[in-house]
Amino acid sequence: MPEQFRLGCPSIDTQHELIFAMYHELLRSQQQGEDSYELEFVFLSLNSYAGTHFRHEEEFMRSCGFPGTESHIREHRSLALQVGQLRGRFVLAGSLEEKRAIAGEVAVFLLGWLEHHISVVDRELCDYLLEHHIQSPE
Repeated sequence: MPEQFRLGCPSIDTQHELIFAMYHELLRSQQQGEDSYELEFVFLSLNSYAGTHFRHEEEFMRSCGFPGTESHIREHRSLALQVGQLRGRFVLAGSLEEKRAIAGEVAVFLLGWLEHHISVVDRELCDYLLEHHIQSPE
C-alpha cells in the first residue's frame, strides 16, 4: 500500500493493505490473461473482503460516536452498488476478452475510489479517533 494511504490507525491500515493486495491481484490477473475462473475468484475475494472491512468500520464508527458515520456508510453502500453492477456485467459477459475488459474497468474504478475514500473519508475517521484518543480495534 502506498505510504500516503497510511492513516495511523493500525487495524484500519492493515485492512487497507489487504484490499490493496487484492486490487493488485485483480490487476495482475487481468493483465496476464488469466482465465475466467481466476478472474472471478479474485473479483469475488475482493468484493467479499471489502464487505467485511466495511462492516468492521461501520460497527466501530457507531460504537465510538463518530459524527460522520452516516455519510461514511453511504459511501460504502454506493461502492457496493457499483461493484455489484460491474460484477453483474462480468457474470453475463459472453467471452473471456469481455470479462478481462470488465476486470480492467473494475481495477481502474476501484483504484480511484480507494484513493478518494482512504485519503478523504477514512482520513476523517482516523483524525477523529486520534484527536479523541480512541484506539481502533485490532
